[in-house]
Amino acid sequence: MSDLTPGELRALPLGRLLLHAHRRAQAASLAKLQSRGHSEIRLGHLPVITNLDPSGTRITDLAAKAGITRQMTGRLVKELEVLGYVSSRQDPNDQRAVVVALTARGTAFLADAPAAMSEVDDDFAALLGADELARLRDSLLRISTT
Repeated sequence: MSDLTPGELRALPLGRLLLHAHRRAQAASLAKLQSRGHSEIRLGHLPVITNLDPSGTRITDLAAKAGITRQMTGRLVKELEVLGYVSSRQDPNDQRAVVVALTARGTAFLADAPAAMSEVDDDFAALLGADELARLRDSLLRISTT
């Protein structure tokens, strides 16, 4: 999963090591979702599809929520439209703005996500053991909330 050896990973500052672990968890979750029939979805699509409001979101607001440029958001929206996960339309209140909404396929993707993430948690529990995973969660919570 990483181009670094275990020794090189061990020597990384904690923040970088957490980033590598995060990337592994993301990739594992995506693989589980792809195996559930969402084979065209890439990691780059996730900031768009996961930041849509149920009633739809304007592209400018979506870009801000996702933390990516408006241009990149527009490109990703077009890709997701071709794949059938989102639709876009003019904002009825502002003809210059575009509103993006989930399609039935996009809604199914989001419905599949919790089970996929749960499977990844189960995989990590099998790797670390339930007690060690619980300690890791507690440690990460302490780091995240201080």
